[in-house]
Amino acid sequence: MSPSLHIENIDVYSPDGVETINQWVSDIVNGIEPEREERIRFWVHIRDAERAFETLKKNDISGDFQLSGRRAWNQKMILNEINILWNRYQNAVHGTHTIESLSEITSPAAFQIDANDLRPDLRPLHDALLSCGTDGWRPLISIRVGLMECIASAIKNH
Repeated sequence: MSPSLHIENIDVYSPDGVETINQWVSDIVNGIEPEREERIRFWVHIRDAERAFETLKKNDISGDFQLSGRRAWNQKMILNEINILWNRYQNAVHGTHTIESLSEITSPAAFQIDANDLRPDLRPLHDALLSCGTDGWRPLISIRVGLMECIASAIKNH
């Protein structure tokens, strides 16, 4: 029996998914205050997870790996970004943009929280991807883009 590849996906989300982040987006789109959560998350888009899996599989890498985002997020940071994006969408639809609504609003990615002690061990995944000739584990989909996709999906299913 050949060695197998197993990846434990942690805080991986998909725009059409049912993860916690999708519930938060759905709540905001529907005018509901999301239920509060204290948990620190390491969100990563499903396309980044799929890209890593396919790279490892294509290069016949085996083993057990943890996969999550590299950066820590608390709920407040994510809800703030969802609200900003949702308000911009609503302003665009209704033609109600103002100078303030179009001003550069700082992304939650500009702030960091120190939670490295909580982060899954990404070193084995990073090293395995390096051995495949890549830059290692470096997710490409920003949280802002991923949240915009989640909002689009929530609107479509609304």
